[in-house]
Amino acid sequence: MSSKQEYPIEATGVWVFGFLSVVLAVLKLTVAESWSWWRVMLPSLAFLGHNAVYLLVGFLCFCWLNHEEDEEQPTAVQKHSRAGYNIVALIFFFLFLDNLLRRVEGQGWKGFWPCSGRFEVVVLFGMLSLVAQFVYWSRIVSGLNQEHA
Repeated sequence: MSSKQEYPIEATGVWVFGFLSVVLAVLKLTVAESWSWWRVMLPSLAFLGHNAVYLLVGFLCFCWLNHEEDEEQPTAVQKHSRAGYNIVALIFFFLFLDNLLRRVEGQGWKGFWPCSGRFEVVVLFGMLSLVAQFVYWSRIVSGLNQEHA
């Protein structure tokens, strides 16, 4: 029996987004005192929120998975995954949170700009994040359904 797990938990995202939050906290304490602590914690909040949406959409999409009672060998989900959609969903969720903070804090700009804080932009990036998550999970579920057929 080997000491290495077959599917280890990857904590790279936690470390990267935690490091970004620490860097922003240092910048707030030294250079940019006008930033709110919500803005400082934006990378960590985006990471946690993205993962919550990821799990929720994943559970919803697995409802459409065809089940077979006599299946003995496990299926490989990784070969059907599309990591690009997941990364795009994370970027859209980050932009959604950034625009939401700009709207709440009143730091929005006039006009249509990806970081304007306007209501339409907040809704747009929230919906794009959900659509990217549904595309990501639907590709996995359709690949698994084809394997069962």
